[in-house]
Amino acid sequence: MPTTTYQTFTNTIPALFTALGITDFADVAIAAFFIYLILIFIKQTRAYFIITTIVVLFGINYLSQILNLSLTRQIFQPLLTFFIVIFVVVFQREIRRFFEWFSAGSRRLAQERKANVSEGMSVIIARALRQLAEQRIGAIFVFVGDQPVDTVTEGGFPLDGRISIPLLLSIFDPTSPGHDGAVLIEDNRIRRFGVHLPLAEQYSRYKDYGTRHRAAAGITEKTDALALVVSEERGSIMIAEHGELRDVGDQSELEKIIEDFLKENIDPLVSPWNDLVWKNFSTKLTSLALSMLLWFVFVYQTGVTTQQFAIPIEFRGIPKEYVIESTDQHELIVVLSGNYRDFVNLTPSRDLKVTIDASAMKMGTQRLNLSSENVSYPSYFTLLSTSPKTVRVTVSPVEAIN
Repeated sequence: MPTTTYQTFTNTIPALFTALGITDFADVAIAAFFIYLILIFIKQTRAYFIITTIVVLFGINYLSQILNLSLTRQIFQPLLTFFIVIFVVVFQREIRRFFEWFSAGSRRLAQERKANVSEGMSVIIARALRQLAEQRIGAIFVFVGDQPVDTVTEGGFPLDGRISIPLLLSIFDPTSPGHDGAVLIEDNRIRRFGVHLPLAEQYSRYKDYGTRHRAAAGITEKTDALALVVSEERGSIMIAEHGELRDVGDQSELEKIIEDFLKENIDPLVSPWNDLVWKNFSTKLTSLALSMLLWFVFVYQTGVTTQQFAIPIEFRGIPKEYVIESTDQHELIVVLSGNYRDFVNLTPSRDLKVTIDASAMKMGTQRLNLSSENVSYPSYFTLLSTSPKTVRVTVSPVEAIN
């Protein structure tokens, strides 16, 4: 890196953090929160193509405004609105589930989760899966994550039973009424069994597998659940995660997969504030970094902004025999436009003045006009407006006041 470039970079960083005020921190934090929600939504729905298209359209629309490209702006503004409407229509179910998940997460902040992962739970579940595979009995185990699955599943029988090998084997016994469905495991309990799962939408990827495998992939497409499926034809075990199927190796790998998921989603004595700070920490850090970058590019670096100031009105040149007895306005509201960095370095009490020449005033009450000529401000700012437009002043002799 050239020396001049390095020096510019090292000088910019401290100046950037010096420029950040309380309102700027709040601005960055709010933007980071909404960026975090967008990233989580993209992660859940995997709507990468449509999201990317909307971002590109926003970018082109922004450039057309900056560069004053009239034809481009006229074309892409309607397209942007059109794609946003399509997005809402196509993903209305995902949007509803996302807000259900978000509201459920908010409620969890009000209480501590006290579910605990029992010792050897992953071993028990892995052994049950292995026995089912050896007996060529089809089964689906669904481990519920943070996102609710009730809106995407149907049927089933409530159980709320303790996890054990005999119970799991009896559920998938071919004579059991719920053997064709899935078991939902949540908070260290079997919540329901015989549950019908949504099928994966991209059927061509699973054409070599049966309905169970497609259902296991489907539930992980729409939620953050983990699914393990046993094939009655092959006698094999596969894992479904994020809508993808893959083979599971030996017993130790199967136990580790289950144990890692349970520890991540059912931590002992989990504090809600631990979830608030550390859950999806990398995504939160990315959101904050993107928010800071956007603030730097659009506000600090090149952004022209406006600010409003209330400046005290000063009367100068008052004749010695007169005094200002009263006035109906003590401040002038001034709106200035300029570069953000110039506003950071501005000291209003020193750099902004509103003065009225009172040398020609006469005794009595009179109304004076206020305009840009009464305002003194640095030349690198642009004065947009002033308010009020007039001020009423009462001038009296010094003797009358004394």
